[in-house]
Amino acid sequence: MKAPAHIATGLTFTGIICSIYDINIFQSYTNTAVCVLCALIPDIDTTNSMLGKALYPIAKFLNRKFGHRTITHSLLFVLFVPLVPKVLLYFNIITNPDLTMIASFAVLSHIVLDMFTLSGIQFFYPFLRNSCVIPANPNHRFTVGDLKSELIVTGVCGILAITMQPLFINGFWTSYNRAFGTIKHVHRENNNTEAYTLCDYSYIDNNVTREGTALVIESQTNEIILFDKGQVIVLNADNPQIKVNYTKPRPSTIPKRYDYIQFYGLTLDSIQSLMRNNLVTGLIQSNYNVQYMDKAITYNTNFITLKNKYNFHIIAMTDTATRRNQELAELLAAQEEEQRRYRRELQDYNNHLAAVGNIENSLLSATLTNYERNRLQNELIRLRNQRKEPPRYEPSIRTQVRIDELRRAIDDRHLQFSGYLTIYQIVDPSLPEVRERYREIEDNYIANLQPRKSVFANN
Repeated sequence: MKAPAHIATGLTFTGIICSIYDINIFQSYTNTAVCVLCALIPDIDTTNSMLGKALYPIAKFLNRKFGHRTITHSLLFVLFVPLVPKVLLYFNIITNPDLTMIASFAVLSHIVLDMFTLSGIQFFYPFLRNSCVIPANPNHRFTVGDLKSELIVTGVCGILAITMQPLFINGFWTSYNRAFGTIKHVHRENNNTEAYTLCDYSYIDNNVTREGTALVIESQTNEIILFDKGQVIVLNADNPQIKVNYTKPRPSTIPKRYDYIQFYGLTLDSIQSLMRNNLVTGLIQSNYNVQYMDKAITYNTNFITLKNKYNFHIIAMTDTATRRNQELAELLAAQEEEQRRYRRELQDYNNHLAAVGNIENSLLSATLTNYERNRLQNELIRLRNQRKEPPRYEPSIRTQVRIDELRRAIDDRHLQFSGYLTIYQIVDPSLPEVRERYREIEDNYIANLQPRKSVFANN
């Protein structure tokens, strides 16, 4: 067969086989180029081929030494070709381990296609020189150089290579699981990968159809937990209130990573920072009752169990916070009023002493007339007759103890948390900075879910 037929067959054959191993030959130019090159390389034993003309001295030597469709179309050659990328990998000349498998199946595609020709190939050369053909009936095999045969092979395989792109991209097993579109097959896909699985979902809840693409956080044979733009979705095949239309998995490049954190005596601000814009599972215990909301219900407790909660928020208020705040305000107001009264009385007493002192100093002056002296003496007698006592202020110890007690109960700086959390390393895709940073990675959804390293890692 001619070069176009071998290229089309090589891309299709290699693409299908490699998809079983989740290798996409169209993922990079290198993968595709290696596939095309290895699909043509067996014909290097003839100077009439495209590769033989490009490498004429090598082609001429091989043709004279072994002939056409012998050593380069044999089982030995199929086993030899993968050794080249393995050696290159060993010496770090290349870094892509998939090239070994791509090269193997691309060479095999050429040999299998040549078996469908009238003359066949000597597959077991040099041990056996019998021609190997498929099928046995020569009327059902292709004729080399026949335009009709070349066009059929090239056209059919070319169309398949184009139309089977979803298979190449998703891989064989992912495409198999997507074809069924059930929760069981999503679980099977999620169970066999080290990266997060993406899931295209559609379900009906309260006569409202909801659909989108989400990350699979956890999965079982009859239940999957999805994370989609800050929302946790639980789809259970046995739940009569939800009708699942389909759940179709597809691979992603987001590795499954999480931080496991144990903590003791953590403040409210620290615990809120751990859970902000994060998906968490775990247990939290506090020394005072706190409030939190779950499914529009407010809970007051000091023991919180979390299961796949996103951006979980705790309110640092006790179950009697309103009454305590009111009592504290009343005690502080009464205490402030007592202090103001004492300051007013002390100011009046100090003014009285200052007036008496001023008059006594004035009477010591020798320049006073009898009239002025008599007036000052009468004023001094009047002030002394008032007999003002210094004011006393003794704050209530009982009141101050109660104020301190209320402050400790209300002030969140004395609120402490202990427990453990598992924090999934994924970012809320609704955040603008996430969309801006990762908009060019894979596709729009994967770009919005690029994982990050938690600054609170303690594992």
